[in-house]
Amino acid sequence: MYDKRQDLKKLEKRTRRKNVKSFDDISKDEKRREKLLAKLARKTESIKKQGNNIGIFGLTSTGKSTMINSLLGKKLAEIGIGETTKEMIPYHGTRYILWDTPGRNDESAYTNQEYISFIKGLTRRLILIQYTIKEILNLIRLLDDLGLGYDIVVNKFDDIDEDEQAKFQRQIQREISSLKLKRKKNVFFLSARYPRMFPNWLEMVHYLTEECFDYDDCIATHTDSESNSDSSSSSDTDDDN
Repeated sequence: MYDKRQDLKKLEKRTRRKNVKSFDDISKDEKRREKLLAKLARKTESIKKQGNNIGIFGLTSTGKSTMINSLLGKKLAEIGIGETTKEMIPYHGTRYILWDTPGRNDESAYTNQEYISFIKGLTRRLILIQYTIKEILNLIRLLDDLGLGYDIVVNKFDDIDEDEQAKFQRQIQREISSLKLKRKKNVFFLSARYPRMFPNWLEMVHYLTEECFDYDDCIATHTDSESNSDSSSSSDTDDDN
């Protein structure tokens, strides 16, 4: 009978021979780091959680706290200039538990066993970006390698000039195609500051509150639809509501 613990011991012996004793040591050698991180991450057990747990990821100032407050309908997450979140913090709603995560600005930040266990135990993963997917590509590559699904949320879409929004959406879709993202489910263009401004907000909320606690069972219908992209840039109707 196959025992994955024996496989893990063999992996640990190989990493010791290469002077890699912890996740932190992996970052010393870029090429070796990528291969070993993927292997160690696959062996890392997930932290089991009850209910619909949604992780909010993104670099500093991408609007994670504002996103959480808007989804909960009340101001619970601290909002400020720079990084305000130092650890994974849960915020409980009626239909989901939202997890605020620290802004990660370097690749080595993801080489943490506890952090990977946390990521693997989530129901859904929202990746917040502002201008380009490359802002947080290291995390996305890790999720792809682990076979973990995620949604890309282009937040602060209201910062883009209205006559440039359609062009910007096409730019993001081209990035997704060129980067060959494997586990991307949906792409939402919205503003957490002004939720009613873009129709993708309601679509995202509906998606997050579906009675589905397994990412692979949640069939995305919004992702690459051109009609969805076009409607996201038409905010006039929603502004009047």
